[in-house]
Amino acid sequence: MMDVLREKALALAEEITKLEEYSKFLECERALKEDEVAQRLLVDFQQKQQEFVAKQMSGEFDQDLMNEITEIQSKLSARESVVNFIDAYNRLLTTLAEVLDLIGERIKVNIAEVYRR
Repeated sequence: MMDVLREKALALAEEITKLEEYSKFLECERALKEDEVAQRLLVDFQQKQQEFVAKQMSGEFDQDLMNEITEIQSKLSARESVVNFIDAYNRLLTTLAEVLDLIGERIKVNIAEVYRR
């Protein structure tokens, strides 16, 4: 029984790879990875974010660091590669959520509800 289900799951995955949303996601992901400025900003953002969280956990709030993070976020939001990637990612997630909803309806289990809270 699991072999049949596995085969069908693999077939579904194969069909997903044929979707425009999937192709666009891969295209935008590639463009983002090739955007050296965006990559430097992302690394800087992650480092500053980790530093901020570490300070917060020790009871410290660093407004200057928060301002730096906000500035980096603004720069990232202005990069076309970042905007396009986020849009493509969200469109793919929406499509996958719709597939999960269909499966949930068929088996009468609201699978997606757990992930949306």
